[in-house]
Amino acid sequence: MMVFSRGKGRFTNFDWSSLILFGSFLGLFGIKSSHAESSTTIRDEAKRPIALVVSVGELRTRIDGAKMWTMSGIDYENTVMAVEDSAYGTVVTFPGERHLGTGHFLDVPGKPGEIEKEDVTELKFFLDNKIVTGLTPKMNLAGKSFRMERKSKIRHLNLESIVDLRDGVLMETAHLRTREPVELEKSYPLMYAWTPKATAYLFGDDNGIQKRGTFRSVPEKAVEGREKSSRWMAVFDPSSGKGAVCYLVQHPTTAEAWLQYTDAPGVYRKLRIMSFVGQTIPAGFDGTFQTISGFFRAKESDWEKQAEKRVTELKAHLVSLDRK
Repeated sequence: MMVFSRGKGRFTNFDWSSLILFGSFLGLFGIKSSHAESSTTIRDEAKRPIALVVSVGELRTRIDGAKMWTMSGIDYENTVMAVEDSAYGTVVTFPGERHLGTGHFLDVPGKPGEIEKEDVTELKFFLDNKIVTGLTPKMNLAGKSFRMERKSKIRHLNLESIVDLRDGVLMETAHLRTREPVELEKSYPLMYAWTPKATAYLFGDDNGIQKRGTFRSVPEKAVEGREKSSRWMAVFDPSSGKGAVCYLVQHPTTAEAWLQYTDAPGVYRKLRIMSFVGQTIPAGFDGTFQTISGFFRAKESDWEKQAEKRVTELKAHLVSLDRK
């Protein structure tokens, strides 16, 4: 498994097998559902699953303890659409390019061997709208819907995260609050590491396609870009005939939300919602970032049309949720 190391949050290899072995003694056998919420808010880190695989219809993802219980990859119809070896969830960057959040840890100055990390204070899993109990170190869940509710702290920032899978779509929410001002270089409230097999992309707004292009194919230095006026990104993998769309549902009116991407051949085509670039989050800030992602099949000749169709379907899905 690849996880983030200390310092600036670069990847490193780490063997979690000993941790998993230890965790197995802490597990309970079996999985059951209950409406008893108080006993299933998981505040004790040792009792949380180390690896949780979730299957809902044609979608599959993993919740990874090494990444502070955030998503790790997305599969659609057994095809990898987003890779495991990358960070998801929320990451903030403090001055000095110091990343913290998800699987990014920082060394504590003057305290060798001590690290600072995101503090996950509460964690709950729901399968088919019922809270999951009987947690074990390694779990597999399958149903018609899955929801993870997670509360954490990144220094002065309070974060409430939601991952929701149902009806063939993935919705993610990051709700940030702070009583104190927080100086940042930038923040990434939500992010997706699309497959490196994707060869083409689109950016668009509610009026249609704004920009189209092709990803690099030769392994070399990654290229980055920002789309400041777009609301969605689509990628297409011709080898599988499948694509993905991520649509920005909402962001705080007091915070920008750019679509930042990294084209790293052989690694990923990463999309990040980017905000608070070179800014200080003001004291009293209370805002929500939310995305919805969907997947589709297409031929190389009509994939753009299918991507736009999927965007329309995702917006219709949002309307249907508002009516419930």
